[in-house]
Amino acid sequence: MATHSTRNVTLCLTAFAQLALVQGEGERAALLTGAAEGLRQRVGLRAWPLQQQGEAQMVAGIRQALGADRFDQAFAAGIQLNRQQAIAAARDLHSTSTAAS
Repeated sequence: MATHSTRNVTLCLTAFAQLALVQGEGERAALLTGAAEGLRQRVGLRAWPLQQQGEAQMVAGIRQALGADRFDQAFAAGIQLNRQQAIAAARDLHSTSTAAS
């Protein structure tokens, strides 16, 4: 997470989102997924083609676990996070509501 590469940070955020989902932390998973997407959007990146299908499946799993409304809220909050906030959310193992502040 100490890298200066947005692509690498988003890969790490996605991995932490997958971990959060497996651990039953759906809101945190949605937040981190949104954070990765927001960072990519701001610099004009897209997920690598090999990564896109896995991310789509993960997003579907998070949405199913949380329900559409809760997913949309957490994902939207994640999109608003800057790089430092996103990294802090990934490092905070017990947070499910780290919102842009």
